[in-house]
Amino acid sequence: MKIGITADANMQQTAPSRLKLADYVQKRLVDVLVKNDVVPMILPIAKPEMAKEMVGMVDAIIIPGGPDVSPHLYGEDPHQHIGVTYVPRDDFEKAVIEESVRQNKPVFGICRGIQIINVAFGGTLYQDLPSQYEQEAIRHEQVPDSAFPTHFVNVEEGSFVSKSQGTHPFVNSKHHQAVKKVADGFKVTARANDGVIEAIENPDLAVYGVQWHPETFWSDHENQEKLFQDFFALVAEKKA
Repeated sequence: MKIGITADANMQQTAPSRLKLADYVQKRLVDVLVKNDVVPMILPIAKPEMAKEMVGMVDAIIIPGGPDVSPHLYGEDPHQHIGVTYVPRDDFEKAVIEESVRQNKPVFGICRGIQIINVAFGGTLYQDLPSQYEQEAIRHEQVPDSAFPTHFVNVEEGSFVSKSQGTHPFVNSKHHQAVKKVADGFKVTARANDGVIEAIENPDLAVYGVQWHPETFWSDHENQEKLFQDFFALVAEKKA
């Protein structure tokens, strides 16, 4: 089984006269695939029209975390508290999601991934929870390292996520944006105690997303590795 992971972009000054620009994927995400005998294929940020060929090379797609999603994709101007955005990644990932559905290949989004999935299908986002979501009672952009969970999530029984997480998992949280208007065809399957959406799914399209980061604490939390394993099993079933 091969799963494509869309890359993030990193710009780093390594010397006064040297600037390094790299497309990369977090090692902890690669590691959970490798441990479960899944071949990771990193998909660098490319032209949207290249998505068809790239998706054709793999059996499924994982879209990981990263910068804020550009609000023009859901018809809004940037809020004064929006973070860094990167339009080339937005456009490429949107094309990858759409192409995956055309090719009947499962998609799993993590953090930013759930957000770009929702936007790709016509949903909207809170650009900044602290200033736009009045009911926020939880610090969703946690200070502790994301290897440690910090708040509980209420999961709907019978959902994809519930198979690994049960109904009340303890998760990490590294976001200040979140799903607002849910895209047509998608169902909310988890919320934080303050109502912030933590998971959505469209089983008919085999598209799933979570707001937390299972890839950063799967090695110490069996239920987070099982979330990936459930996705791998779904991919294998689709491929058969």
